[in-house]
Amino acid sequence: MDPIGRRPVALQTPPQPARAEPRPAANTAQTVSTSQTVGHTQKSGFEAPGVKAAQAPVGTWRAPADSELGKVIHGMLERLKQCDIKIKGDTPESLFRRAILDNKHVTNEQLLAISQVSLEQLDSGPETRQKVLAKIPNARELPVHKFTVALLSAATGIDAQKLSEACPDLGMTGAPGTPLLYAAKTERMQRSTALHDFTDYLRGAGIKGLNKAVWGVENRVLSAAVSALGGGRY
Repeated sequence: MDPIGRRPVALQTPPQPARAEPRPAANTAQTVSTSQTVGHTQKSGFEAPGVKAAQAPVGTWRAPADSELGKVIHGMLERLKQCDIKIKGDTPESLFRRAILDNKHVTNEQLLAISQVSLEQLDSGPETRQKVLAKIPNARELPVHKFTVALLSAATGIDAQKLSEACPDLGMTGAPGTPLLYAAKTERMQRSTALHDFTDYLRGAGIKGLNKAVWGVENRVLSAAVSALGGGRY
């Protein structure tokens, strides 16, 4: 677009009527208006987050996007996007962001270690599987189980189907081998159980300090109690 000072001006010649040259003023105004409209659209609060997410994956405040940790976090988040199950307003991705990724008590070293956990480290074992399925035959079909599997699978990179087969107790409240083992009815308890299973199974796989980072206490039973009462550091 030409600067305003260079716009063409219709010249008046005394001997004859001046030919009215096409004035671009109206079009220019329209162009300016269109340009401004486009500019405002690009700054829309609805579109801006999408643009930022494409350029810099969420979580890179912990490390540069091209670093080992940055790539690990990006991979976790991309896998989390594949599950849209919601429990009490949270998807696995939103719960992971709030409780784990944005939790200042969770260390970068813990995140890297989580990405290296194998299926063998999480496997509940045949005895536990038998007890769980005897008491809750449809455990693997429940939304809370699928939610918990999605959370743990995305963080570790373990295939979700294999993880579900190995650990049907994921998302079940209580513990196999005790009278207290059931599928929670309320979404508050389901979400709490899903997150506690995430941290406690990883504790059992060798990620020390994760229960304490999220629940304020490392012990399995005490952290479960804090979780059930609605506590936590997130």
